[in-house]
Amino acid sequence: MTQSKIEQLALKKLLPANLFNITAQFGHLLETYPNVPGNSGIYGNYKRNTNKLDVLFPLKEHPVHGITGLHALESYDDAGYVRRYTYSWKIIIPKMGISLHHISAWGNDPHDLPDTPEEFKVITEPHHHHHIPGNRRHRKENWDVHTLEEAFNYVEPYIVNGIEYIGDN
Repeated sequence: MTQSKIEQLALKKLLPANLFNITAQFGHLLETYPNVPGNSGIYGNYKRNTNKLDVLFPLKEHPVHGITGLHALESYDDAGYVRRYTYSWKIIIPKMGISLHHISAWGNDPHDLPDTPEEFKVITEPHHHHHIPGNRRHRKENWDVHTLEEAFNYVEPYIVNGIEYIGDN
């Protein structure tokens, strides 16, 4: 019997981000800025231990969105797989509020309680995509971005080609 896309997604085991491979593959997108807090080498902020990863990758300046970064948060289960993830493409300079700096984000924090408003429920629960710049409230299905590498693949054409991200429908 063939598994549905939903069943395949539910069974998908997510491996922790391999930062060496990420910087090798996507180094052409990265930039250092003297005014990014916690700037240590290519990373803005960086914290990693056996339980979690919290890293900000400052990206080359975008002609529309300005100085942006890809912020990765991962937490790991006892077996070392990713339990929770959030990958956020956001404006990092100037500092703005959480909604104002938002460009696009993907995560797997569940919104499946019985009293969850319908507007927050998606078929791919818990995987979702905050797809409207400046508005993290809206969520849609997320079939494709579940790892840091996939998030970089998503933002790469926008950075390389200077295309304005206006959200997905």
